Amino acid sequence: MKKLLATFFVILFFNSAIFAADDILDLDMDLIDSPSFSNRKAVTQEQFDKAIEQKQQKNKGLILKFRDWLNRNKPENDPVLKSFESDGSGELGMSAHDFSNIKPNIVLSTDIIDSFGKVVPKGHYQVSFFDKDNAKLINFMQGNTTYGSIRAIDTTDNSTTNSIVYARISYPSADVARIIFSNLDVCVEGFARIVKPI
Repeated sequence: MKKLLATFFVILFFNSAIFAADDILDLDMDLIDSPSFSNRKAVTQEQFDKAIEQKQQKNKGLILKFRDWLNRNKPENDPVLKSFESDGSGELGMSAHDFSNIKPNIVLSTDIIDSFGKVVPKGHYQVSFFDKDNAKLINFMQGNTTYGSIRAIDTTDNSTTNSIVYARISYPSADVARIIFSNLDVCVEGFARIVKPI
C-alpha cells in the first residue's frame, strides 16, 4: 500500500510541473509587451546614488550574520571572484602582480619522477614556478605541501592557449612527460620521466 501511495504522489508531482510551465510562458509574454516596459523614465545620478547607498547600508544583526554564514559558499560571496570584478573605473580588480601569483591546476595521469629522484604520484596538483639563483623549478603542490619539483628551461611555446596564466602537460613519448607553465613574467617547460608500471 505504501509503494502504491508513493507512486501515486510521484506521478502527481511530475505531471503538475508540466502544466505550470505552460502557464508561465503566456504570463511572460504579456508582461514583456506591457506598457510598463516601454515607458520607462530616466533615472538621475542622484536617485541612482541614493538607491545604491540604501542597498549598501546593511545592519549586521545576528540573523543577517547567520544568513551570510549559510550563503558563504555561493559564487556571489566568493572573495576571489569579487577580486576579478571591476570597480567601475575600467580597471580590472586585480593587478598584474596578482595574476603572477595564481597557481594553475594540472592532472598527472601517471606517476612521474622529479628532477631530484622523488616519485610524484598521479593526481591533481597546483603548479607554481620558483626561480632562485638561476635554478628555475616547476613545483607540484597540494595545499602548502610540495610533492616534487622539476628543473625548467625558458620556452616560447604559448601559442595554443587562450589564458594568461596556465599549466599544461603533454606526453611526447611513452617515457617522458612535458610540463609547461606560463604567466605574465615567464614561460618555462620541464621534462620528467614517467614511472614504468611493474
